[in-house]
Amino acid sequence: MSRPTNIEDLELAGFDIVKPAEIFGRSSQLCSGEPIYDGGYRAVTADEIFGSGSSLVEADVVSALEPSFTYTSIYQLFVVVSFILYLHMLLRSWGFIGVIWGNIFSVHSERNMASEGGELPLSYFKVVAIIVGVMMLSLVALRIVDIELPASSPLYSGLFLSVAPFASLLFVGVLVAWLYALHTISGWISQSSAVAELSSISTINFVRYVVLLYPLVATWLVASRESVSEWGVAVICGTILLLLIYLKDTFVFFIGKKIPILYWILYLCTAFLLPISFVVTMLPAQM
Repeated sequence: MSRPTNIEDLELAGFDIVKPAEIFGRSSQLCSGEPIYDGGYRAVTADEIFGSGSSLVEADVVSALEPSFTYTSIYQLFVVVSFILYLHMLLRSWGFIGVIWGNIFSVHSERNMASEGGELPLSYFKVVAIIVGVMMLSLVALRIVDIELPASSPLYSGLFLSVAPFASLLFVGVLVAWLYALHTISGWISQSSAVAELSSISTINFVRYVVLLYPLVATWLVASRESVSEWGVAVICGTILLLLIYLKDTFVFFIGKKIPILYWILYLCTAFLLPISFVVTMLPAQM
């Protein structure tokens, strides 16, 4: 007595067996041959499926896509908005670009800019540049964290993946507010116009950074993980150059006002190193 097949078992169980023609059309039929129960499925060659002369090719293994803040729509929206604001800033106040970069390597560059009308007449340009710079720095901070963050980090899960650009923007906004409050309170306490000049130096140099390096930074923000290191080196070199120019301007300011160099060092530490070191210290605990 022959061994019952699956179809016979289903018929005995009361199932209605549908013919192949009813499913696949006329002239359709099932392949002949009995299923192999003891040996499992029968391995077939490429010739039996695709015809004679066919062969199977091993496919390259595609690595799993690692989680990243840069893949979120909010991050990409921030990049697009900052780019539009940057173009608007240049097109609206193109004549100020020469004032920004004029006398950049001069010892008294800030004094020359003030005499050329670089403070009040084009305050709108400075405001837009600061907004673009804040967005740019927030994206830079987020990209640095994204590069250094392990793929298994819990920060890549849940709601934080979407709100991370806003958290980074808040951090940079707090830093800018800290600098503004520091200059304002110092000027109120000292009752001197020197603090306003020092604040203007910081603002002008920040605008220089945004105008010159934004195209390079924007490219680094959207670069792939394979090329991000090369673009990062270019961004670091440009940042170091402009940082040296800013240090030169502030140093000349303190020397010109006959203020001890110790106060210059304390100013830099209080304005920049203190808030940044606090965040850098607290961030690894969240990773």
